[in-house]
Amino acid sequence: MARQTLTDRSLKALKPAPAGKRVEIFDAIIPSMGIRVTDKGQKTFFLLGRFPPSKNPTRRALGEYPVLSLEEARNRAREWLDLVGKGIDPKAQQEAESKSRAVAAARKKERSFEAVLQRYLQARRRDGIRKVDEDERDFFRECLPTLYQKNQGNKDIQPVWEGRPVDDITMDDILMVVEGIAKRGKQRQALNVAQKIGTFFNWCADDELIPSSPYRPKRVNIAIGQRQSRERTLTDDEIRAFWRATDGLGVVYRDLYRLLLLTGQRLNDIAKASWSEVAEDFSTLTVPKDRFKSDRDHVIPLTPEAVEILKGIQRWKNSHWVFSLNGKNSATIGDKVKSRLDELMQDELRKIAGDEKVKLAHWVNHDLRRTVRTRLSELDVLDEVAEAVIGHVPSKLNRTYNHSQRLGVKRDALIRWEGALCGIVKGHRPENIVPLLPKREAI
Repeated sequence: MARQTLTDRSLKALKPAPAGKRVEIFDAIIPSMGIRVTDKGQKTFFLLGRFPPSKNPTRRALGEYPVLSLEEARNRAREWLDLVGKGIDPKAQQEAESKSRAVAAARKKERSFEAVLQRYLQARRRDGIRKVDEDERDFFRECLPTLYQKNQGNKDIQPVWEGRPVDDITMDDILMVVEGIAKRGKQRQALNVAQKIGTFFNWCADDELIPSSPYRPKRVNIAIGQRQSRERTLTDDEIRAFWRATDGLGVVYRDLYRLLLLTGQRLNDIAKASWSEVAEDFSTLTVPKDRFKSDRDHVIPLTPEAVEILKGIQRWKNSHWVFSLNGKNSATIGDKVKSRLDELMQDELRKIAGDEKVKLAHWVNHDLRRTVRTRLSELDVLDEVAEAVIGHVPSKLNRTYNHSQRLGVKRDALIRWEGALCGIVKGHRPENIVPLLPKREAI
């Protein structure tokens, strides 16, 4: 039995064994360890020993050289000899460790942020939570950008929370996300996403995936400020500019935006409307409770101008969407559409003022809703009626005992607003609008 002190130099110098044979050389430092060379030149470290429960000596491969270095082979041989001395089969030990690693990896994957997020979103869909699709987009866009952008065809972006266990994510990680949004000039979006992240981690804590939520709202407020209540409403000139500017957006966005101003409803309540929600006689549009914020159907009386818009829409074949660019999906108003509208509005404002230096003050789509609500009060519409028109949530007691849609008074209020709106954008009240104010003309 050949035995020598193995070195890297001697191992590299070993030549292939004669054809059909193999050569074994034992190590002088660890006598039961050796290296086997085949006739094809393959070099494999092995250990000779009585591996439990067998009492017969057997050779076990430690690994191939040079993938396994000489030093690593000796260390592995020492570990195996120690296990054999304790009556443990190294192979069984390896299998147990491999299984343990596989279980740990599987548990880590199950507790990864993206895996837990999918469970969270499924639970919210099951419970009928509104805007779960919007939540999903926000989470993937801001917290899982690699996965989100991969679906968008963009691979040049760095991961944020991909593969991270939920119990490994800290408040500093959360701040990194929300501060990044705020630096893009979107403080309200940053605060919205922060709130969604907080809700997610509270759910994780309730589901005992983490001991407690890492989210700290005070740190978010310190870092990017607090949410400021918006008070923006459109002036008469801005309303005129808005109405004219929508002509430059194409018929779908023109009609969608104008219906928003005529009805005072939330953007998606109108944008995601389907023809099945419009009455056959075009008298009403009903937002079903599964899409409406207060978990009850919301019936919107349609005034003559609104009816004219809806009747003028060219329907897509086999499509149920009222507003759609392709018949397959509902129309969505993104940043590009809103930015284009702002440009057109500013041009119109300058024409109205006769001043090229006039600038349009910043406004958001939701300000249309606030404008309608404010104008209803200015038209002497009772507050409770105006709140019913725009679909604000009534008190719990009122929701429990009063299921009336109050269509009559809501219709009267919207007709009153339509008359005022026509007076602003067209300079006259339509002939089919009856003045409802007893002591003064509508604005």
